[in-house]
Amino acid sequence: MKKYIIISGINLHDNNRGTAALSYGAIAFMYKKGLLSPEQTIINIKFVKKIWESKYQSDIIEQITIEGKDWKIVTKHVSFLEKILLLKGGILIPFTTFGRIMGNLDKVAAINGGDGFSDIYNTATFLWRLVDTEIAMKLKIPVIQLPQTLGPFKSKKNYEIAKKILRYSKQVFVRDDKFIKELNEMDVSYELTRDLSYYMKPQPWNIEIKDNAIGINVSGLAYSNKFRTLSGEFDQYPNLINQLIEHFQKKGNTIYLIPHSYNYEKPEENNDDIVACCEAYNMLQSKSKVVLINQNLTSPQIKYLISKMNFFIGTRMHANFAAIYSNVPLFGLAYSYKFEGAFNANGLNGKEQTAIINNITREDIPNIINKIEHFYLKNK
Repeated sequence: MKKYIIISGINLHDNNRGTAALSYGAIAFMYKKGLLSPEQTIINIKFVKKIWESKYQSDIIEQITIEGKDWKIVTKHVSFLEKILLLKGGILIPFTTFGRIMGNLDKVAAINGGDGFSDIYNTATFLWRLVDTEIAMKLKIPVIQLPQTLGPFKSKKNYEIAKKILRYSKQVFVRDDKFIKELNEMDVSYELTRDLSYYMKPQPWNIEIKDNAIGINVSGLAYSNKFRTLSGEFDQYPNLINQLIEHFQKKGNTIYLIPHSYNYEKPEENNDDIVACCEAYNMLQSKSKVVLINQNLTSPQIKYLISKMNFFIGTRMHANFAAIYSNVPLFGLAYSYKFEGAFNANGLNGKEQTAIINNITREDIPNIINKIEHFYLKNK
């Protein structure tokens, strides 16, 4: 077994706690599958332009305990010129740090953000996530696609790139059935399994949860209505959230506004859930029985919070996964067919438990709330 392994996109501190959950879960999943050993070092390659700057001269070393084992994650800074030499010219310099790591690299395991193996957000985002995979393919190093949603693809060119990668991959894991027809057409073998976040254990912390608690994850992506190719599709989302909160206030529930993707120090423009939760909170005529979660929580801590809800309503897919894997009744406010497929793959009723919120009108809001109320009462 070779010394190093790359889990592409690993980041325990990602703004998106769902993406961070994938990182925690990836280690546990790969260990359980015999794809990763505690004796191996998990390497994170960061390609930088100004490699001579002092901040890039030292490695970033993290130690974490998962599944009762200690794991070492090392971030190495490498000149972007080495990436260009390899990908454009097929040249690997063997005596550099990068060259030595590649010479002793066991495999690349790709997370792709859980739903980033797709051009749903845009082509640039799709291609940006593939660098480690491209390097592995160039050097004939095994690639594993970790459990995720594959597709959809708007661009035929992107679809052909995906086909090439999937056919090369040694193992392909999927978390739902939405791309299985295409996988069969490509003659690609796959294994259907749970999302990686299932394998991340919740971490208790000091918070009091009231009885009949309703958790609502407010998405900064939808609330800002300015996120990349989805911009302009969520005009009524703030009104939906406002009316949803008021609906459960009238029922006497305590509502927890729960962010799932945010940067506590420097909010992410047009995509920050803390900003969205705060705006939703400030928009309320009455703030009675509404708790705004405004803390810098880790992914396992947020999973713990969601696990304590009596009912959960999420717009972020991975916020919904936290509820699914904690056996909390839930409803998904969906901006992609991925939601229905992911719910179905986990034994739930995606059609009954989700509602598409893209391009809804003010008149659609009562119907969505009625659908949520119906499912809430059914599972009370």
